[in-house]
Amino acid sequence: MEFDYALLAKYLIGSLSPEEMEEVLRWRDLSAENEVVFSEVLRLRLSWNAAKYADGERIDMALEKVNVRINRARRYRIARSLLKYAAIILLFVSFSAVGWNYFKPETYVTIALGDSESVKKVTLDDGSVVWLRGNSVLKIPQSFSAVNRTVSLQGEAFFDVAKNAQYPLYVSTNYVNIKVLGTAFNVKTDEKHQNVETVLARGKVALLDKQWNPILDMSPGEKVTYDNNKNEYATEVVDVNVCTAWRLNQFVFENVTLREIVNQLSVKFNVNINLESTKLAQRKFRCVINEDESLPDILKLLKYLAPIQYRIEGKEIFIYE
Repeated sequence: MEFDYALLAKYLIGSLSPEEMEEVLRWRDLSAENEVVFSEVLRLRLSWNAAKYADGERIDMALEKVNVRINRARRYRIARSLLKYAAIILLFVSFSAVGWNYFKPETYVTIALGDSESVKKVTLDDGSVVWLRGNSVLKIPQSFSAVNRTVSLQGEAFFDVAKNAQYPLYVSTNYVNIKVLGTAFNVKTDEKHQNVETVLARGKVALLDKQWNPILDMSPGEKVTYDNNKNEYATEVVDVNVCTAWRLNQFVFENVTLREIVNQLSVKFNVNINLESTKLAQRKFRCVINEDESLPDILKLLKYLAPIQYRIEGKEIFIYE
């Protein structure tokens, strides 16, 4: 059932019945966007005297603009008898720059990293900190505030969110949405395979579908992967430090083979690493390597961890027993 936006105008001037108020509150709780709009209407109600603007001349002037805006946004036609209330909303919003920002299309500030950039640290206005990984895009509302805390992500980012008991932070992706209060978590979107991985480091987050309906609540140490092609969620317990080490410019290898390690090193340093022993290739390692370390230093570390030898011949590296 479509929401009757005229109820917001009636709320603004204090003429809602108890039943209508319950309907407004149910609508408010449906999505983050609705919560933001309702909070602004509440602020307008507290700041202005609605009756002051409820004369016929002002209503007639605003009536046509209200119809255009509501029909464009929701394809919804309000009954003629209620249009006077909707007109009051437009009048009030016109007097409030803050309110106007929420009844027009939101303007976003875009932070984009290319392939050559590894990590960018971004501090939001509410004190939350975001580490954005290379080849990722973060969109933040231009009017980002303690009230309006909805951001959009493509790629990968780690969020350390400032606690706000009244207004959660929402992270929107192409496939799922995430609702958080005060917590730390990692989100990785894969547009090619149409999936989203969420890893919770601490606190609590709620996963929502694209219609903002609750799906499940996560616990620390869990990774939830959503496959959009199959519309399936898979949950597993992971080592959070391994999954989030990238923000510290580190490679974390947890029980991985030497073959997997040298494959990553070959790409990072643009060299060809030859493993001359099948036994060595299958040997597993557990180590942390800083991304700013040189290749010779990394090879020395591997030599310390296992009985290997190596030689460097230009861009050809040879590892042997």
